[in-house]
This record gives sequence, structure tokens and C-alpha cells, in this order.
Amino acid sequence: MLQLGQQAPAFSLPGAAGDDMDEHTLSEYVERGWSVILVFYPFDFHPACISQWCTLRDADWLTLLDDTVVLGIGGDSVYAHQEFARTYNIEFPLLSDSDGRVAEAYGVRESDFEGHRNVPGMALFVIDPDRTIQFAWRGDAADAEPDFDDVRKAANCHGDECELPDDGAESADV
Repeated sequence: MLQLGQQAPAFSLPGAAGDDMDEHTLSEYVERGWSVILVFYPFDFHPACISQWCTLRDADWLTLLDDTVVLGIGGDSVYAHQEFARTYNIEFPLLSDSDGRVAEAYGVRESDFEGHRNVPGMALFVIDPDRTIQFAWRGDAADAEPDFDDVRKAANCHGDECELPDDGAESADV
């Protein structure tokens, strides 16, 4: 798994955002000077994923972050993502990593998740506009969630403006 201070790999994935289906790239956001909260999850409609996305959807602090975007990366198709977002009122773009190549690049691809191969595991990264990872977390259980206060703090970091924590918080659930 990628760690704090490492460069986030570039990616281009199809995704659903509302009624739109488009290609999304990491560079389109960071080149605008935005931070990216990248949320990996195995499947739409999985109980743990529903809980995680509903927690993010209801997080009031996300609306207070300037120049920050939340992107979900799951193993299902864009069409499944669109239905999942519609059902649970998820307004964040959900991207399809059906072959697991982006999850592999970030070091979070599961070789076996409940009988499925090559799907993203539960993980979250905060990437600053310089493509530096400011926060990295991987869940070791389906119901694990990161410390969202730490996520919020990391999303407010931009390059040299903040110090990377060295207390092990970036991988508390690994």
C-alpha cells in the first residue's frame, strides 16, 4: 500500500456522477489545485460499503472543504455505480476499476474478497495538489472506517503547508 509522502499514481477511469457518465482522471482535479479524497471500496450495495458511503454523504465537514473532491473507486460497472448513487443519494463521482489496475497501483487490490478476485479493498487516501499522499488508510475489516477528523485535517494540507504525521495514524487499521 502506498504511504504518506509518496506520489499518487495517475489514473483515468470511467465514472458516474449524477446522470453523467464520463472519464475521470486524477490530473483533472490536482491540476485545478484541488485535494482529492480517494475512497476505494469493493462493491456497490455491499452492507459495509453502504455504511461507509452514507457516513461520507452525511459528513457536514466535507461541504466546508474548499477545493476538495471525493472520488470513489469500486470494482463494479459505471451503471451499477450510477444506480448505487441514485439509491443512496451519493453525489460524489464513483469510478469503475473493474480490472483492478488502479487498486493494484495504490497497493489495495484484494486477491480474494468474499470469493471475488481483483477488487479494491477498503482504503482511503488524501492526495494534495502536488499528488503527494497526505493520508493513507486501509481497513482490515468490512466495518472498519478511518478517523474522519484525520481525513479532514489531511484534506486541508497543501504540500509544504503541513507536516505529515509520524505517529502511525496513516495505517491504524492495517
